[in-house]
Amino acid sequence: MLNRNEIQLIVFDFFGTLVKNEASEWQQTLSNIAIKQNLPVDGMDFWVEFSRHEVNFRKTRTNMRNPEQSPVFRTYWEAWRDAFVETFKAMSISGDADAAADYSIERLTDQEPFQDSDAVLKSLSVKHDLAVLSNADDRFLHGSIKYNNWDFKFIESSESMEAYKPDPRIFTRFEGKTGIGVSRMIYIGDSVYDDAHGSKLVGMTSILIKRDQETPGRTPPPDSGEMLEPDYTITSLSELPILLNGE
Repeated sequence: MLNRNEIQLIVFDFFGTLVKNEASEWQQTLSNIAIKQNLPVDGMDFWVEFSRHEVNFRKTRTNMRNPEQSPVFRTYWEAWRDAFVETFKAMSISGDADAAADYSIERLTDQEPFQDSDAVLKSLSVKHDLAVLSNADDRFLHGSIKYNNWDFKFIESSESMEAYKPDPRIFTRFEGKTGIGVSRMIYIGDSVYDDAHGSKLVGMTSILIKRDQETPGRTPPPDSGEMLEPDYTITSLSELPILLNGE
């Protein structure tokens, strides 16, 4: 049972939890890149091929059996640039991978909030300190937070922590950065694997929010092995004040 008196920090995932991050937006991004660079490809075909290469990064970026043996950390910009290089090669076209990665990052700096996000953040901030811990590069995470005019006590990304959820190191490094024990935090996110499973690995109380959207970018879960379940599941952030404050 949730002990409200022990809560010191409410930590949110960002993309797919507080702001929208839909596959259709990414499809439009790839179509725009094809147009901007005069690439002789169909936008949807370009998206499908890019996705095929980009997902390999998410599959291999963390060794969950032994996180310390994970590959050298790469930012999303670096990984997306490399995926564009591979995509151009596979489609036998000539394109600017650096510019494509730059544009992909820029498109994420002004993500629109979910309808329930703003009011709930304002309500919770009256009694609680709020934070963000997101799989993201600093540039688009901080850009989108600024765009939405939100304020958090702590804002950390996979780039600043040099690890990606569900790697337990991102959560323990966040604990060290904040000086607050993970047992005194609640983590809220929309991914069963990255957010719920990852936060539970280190002893956080986990709340899974089930959003009605097709969200790209999550870490593909393993084919086998135990998946830790969230402590609570909600379908709207508007349920949080009742759950956390009894309101």
